[in-house]
Amino acid sequence: MIRIPALFVLILLTSTALSAGEPIETAFVASGVEIVGGELGAVADLLNPVLQDQFDSGGIRNLLEVQNLDDLSMQNDPEVAVAAFPGLDQDGDPGNDFDGDNLFQVDPLGLNADGQPLTVFTPGSITNGLLIAGPADLDLGGGLVIPGTILEGTIAVGGSSLITPAIAAAIPVAIFDAIPAPAPFDGFPFNYDTLTQVLGFLGVNPDVDTDGDGVMDAFSVEFVLAFVSCQIIYPSGDPLFLRGDLNDDGTMDLSDGISLLSYLFTSGTEPGCLDGGDTNDDGTLNLADAIVILSHLFTGGPPPMDPYTGCGIDPTADSIDCTTSPGSC
Repeated sequence: MIRIPALFVLILLTSTALSAGEPIETAFVASGVEIVGGELGAVADLLNPVLQDQFDSGGIRNLLEVQNLDDLSMQNDPEVAVAAFPGLDQDGDPGNDFDGDNLFQVDPLGLNADGQPLTVFTPGSITNGLLIAGPADLDLGGGLVIPGTILEGTIAVGGSSLITPAIAAAIPVAIFDAIPAPAPFDGFPFNYDTLTQVLGFLGVNPDVDTDGDGVMDAFSVEFVLAFVSCQIIYPSGDPLFLRGDLNDDGTMDLSDGISLLSYLFTSGTEPGCLDGGDTNDDGTLNLADAIVILSHLFTGGPPPMDPYTGCGIDPTADSIDCTTSPGSC
């Protein structure tokens, strides 16, 4: 499968600056990409389905936050700024990333020590639904950075979608050298090893000299991004865990109930995340928590309290905690 740098995964969300852990509902996630020009435009029919597959299969998403927004219809606001940072899907299911309200978390790697975005496009404005902000350096991942970028996009009334105009960039040959040749070019009669070789066979060759040494070392490309609405949340700093998963295997089953009973009554191993064992979220570990697990598994009883359907933080302040996130989260 071809792996393309994360330049085609962007999320736009809108709000003023929020405290850690507070959800933002007015947001967008990039739902597709289409190559429309540049040297790579000649092989758009080959690359576009592969790029869309990268969206559909999930992974890290890059986030954009429109700050200082006054017009919630997102049609006219003379003074906004746009922060950029990577983000993570919270439920681990890429199948619902584009359902209109899926939740993503801002990756701390995109924030400074004070929890503020490292990259902000400013000044900015929205006029008749057209967002324009910048300039700033747009880091698209995979070693691809577009310096001095002006961000543009047309936003639907109410913020249900956003479409960018064509964005021009240059993708280094080294990136394509690292991408395996896709089928059928990876087998007889081609037997190519890299996507660079495939592009050369198709008559698409480097046409940009990025370092000015006279050697063409990148492919020019123009692409359009499409977005749908979503939600995002800032990191709280609290470890993520899955309620009911005592043995840290990513799910709740009989072994988790046995582990909790063993810890409570036979001096068994203490759970690595005590919050994971507090299935009724009352701030203590006792027999009632084990009953929640066994009842839900075998008699149709109610499930553990959130976070249960996916990894998350403890919504309740209590006397037990999760010192570090389990490996399954």
